[in-house]
Amino acid sequence: MNFSDLVQARRSVREYDLSQPVTDADLKAIFADVILSPSAFNLQQWAFVVVREAEQKKRLRAAAMDQAQVENCGAAIVVCARLDAHVDAPTIFAQAPEPMRERMIGMTAQMYGGNAQFARDEAIRGASLASMTLMYAAKARGFDTGAMIGFNPQAVAEVAGLGDSYIPAMLIVMGRGTPPATPRGYRKPLGEVVKLERLDGAGLA
Repeated sequence: MNFSDLVQARRSVREYDLSQPVTDADLKAIFADVILSPSAFNLQQWAFVVVREAEQKKRLRAAAMDQAQVENCGAAIVVCARLDAHVDAPTIFAQAPEPMRERMIGMTAQMYGGNAQFARDEAIRGASLASMTLMYAAKARGFDTGAMIGFNPQAVAEVAGLGDSYIPAMLIVMGRGTPPATPRGYRKPLGEVVKLERLDGAGLA
């Protein structure tokens, strides 16, 4: 399946065949792609908590406004955004030439260490980029997904065991979807969402 076909085949799925599990081997193949996602300064502001045990899924469902798909999926994934990812800069740039290494460590400390809001925004951006990679990587291997933002962040953080350095950016449910897939919803025309040169410029014809 080429990339265009993959994009067109992906749907947000809520119903899954629980007789087909998501195995460790499946997860390793998917996340090997996910960790190649782009991030500012290569800080990789993401972590993932994969929930497959029945009781843990029930607890996560309760934290997600009792949405049934959280429990009735092969795996429910808590996408975590790391707020202090910049502290890993010495490790990330360990192999860089010394002048570059020191410059990057200093820049990331200045940009993120002293600006909590900016660090939070960047963490969510990075985690979101990785989430999209996750959904495509899963679909490429025959798994369906559904991204979710309907949850209590504090409750999800407690269920997933997140410390102060992480916040839940979104939940992604995953598994073998039960066919048929629902038709794709309305999409705005290109000319409405793609403008040339300025937002008030001509739309892409």
